[in-house]
Amino acid sequence: MRVAFLTLGCKVNQYESEAMRRLAESAGHVAVSLEQGADAVVINTCAVTGESARKSRQAIRRARRLCPDAKLVVCGCAAQADADAVRALGADYVGGAGERRQVVEYLNGLTQPSLAPSSPAGRHSFEELPAGGYEGHARAYLKVQDGCANFCSYCIIPYLRGAPRSLAPERAAQLAGELAGGGYREIVLTGIELSSYGVDNGSSLGELVERVAEATAANGGARIRLGSLEPSTVDEQLVERLAGTGAVCPHFHLSLQSGSAGVLKRMRRKYTPEQFVEVVQRLRERFDNPAITTDIIMGFPGETDDELRETLEFVERVQLAAAHVFPYSSREGTLAASMPGQIPRAEKEHRAHLVADAAARTRAAYLSQQVGRTLELLAETETAGHTENYCPLELEPESGVAERGSLVRVRVTAAGNGIIRGIKA
Repeated sequence: MRVAFLTLGCKVNQYESEAMRRLAESAGHVAVSLEQGADAVVINTCAVTGESARKSRQAIRRARRLCPDAKLVVCGCAAQADADAVRALGADYVGGAGERRQVVEYLNGLTQPSLAPSSPAGRHSFEELPAGGYEGHARAYLKVQDGCANFCSYCIIPYLRGAPRSLAPERAAQLAGELAGGGYREIVLTGIELSSYGVDNGSSLGELVERVAEATAANGGARIRLGSLEPSTVDEQLVERLAGTGAVCPHFHLSLQSGSAGVLKRMRRKYTPEQFVEVVQRLRERFDNPAITTDIIMGFPGETDDELRETLEFVERVQLAAAHVFPYSSREGTLAASMPGQIPRAEKEHRAHLVADAAARTRAAYLSQQVGRTLELLAETETAGHTENYCPLELEPESGVAERGSLVRVRVTAAGNGIIRGIKA
């Protein structure tokens, strides 16, 4: 069967789609693009915001239009949130946010069509999916966690993904060792709320990373990159354990959302701007030249001009290496959707633009600071890739080419236009 896979949303969704593709191909199916025509289309949807849910519905309509006779399989968070809407758009199979293997079983003809995803409350175990690199990528990804119990006022994900669930640390270490043994020199540990790893099995993120580092070192070695972290969990002990492995990349994506204490409180985040700064200082003390990256939501309900200014000043104060800045998008079913002080779309976009400009300036400064340093490049092509602190780097022509997937020491000679350049050391 010719199967097209479409993915919306986060990196975990991308991982899960790639895992479904691998499972489908191992069963004899052929992955194709939507434009090539398909016998089945699998759409992995997102519902983190109202806009992402709209885009998910749009993707379903487009798939049905381009492949009118194909089996239409819809899974993921938007399917979990509103199965009725998905069915109304013509889905032949509706899977939720924790049923990726069932999707492939349906393609294999092993299960009957299902038009009702299982309840998140019934998910008590971690759904293990194949690990590895996305097609054409040099780094490998290993999903070790799912679910969330933070219940931020703007987010519906805990209601869709369910409670935190973790891959056993010994199994994670085994899989990471296999990835390193297979030639991957960088492994990304990912999850919906990675900081809550281990709350269900008595382990911890620190223990997980130590085990993974030991397993990869015994199988050729690999550097370890972490997914997004909740700032309130990055304490002294965790930082010491991460630094002690000698394998963790000095790149930390800390989920900020706002630089204003008032906005963070309304968001029901578990830290203040000052506590975020303390975490950044902690990381900078134990890691050399770390990149601090984040996400920022602008135009949250009730956000004042003073709170906008606080976020702008905070971006400059922390000197972020990069930030994904986007306007708040109301999500039905969340507390924030009914809060007073909803801000017009144009104003939200204006504020996001202001903060994105500030983040662009701090990013340019961080890239400039790399000039003169010798960094480790993961060659994603023969002439380019990312350094351990996740700076995009291009080799100068006189360096020749690098073997794709290898780690190469590079002396940085220039920075500009969002990248750095260098010569093999």
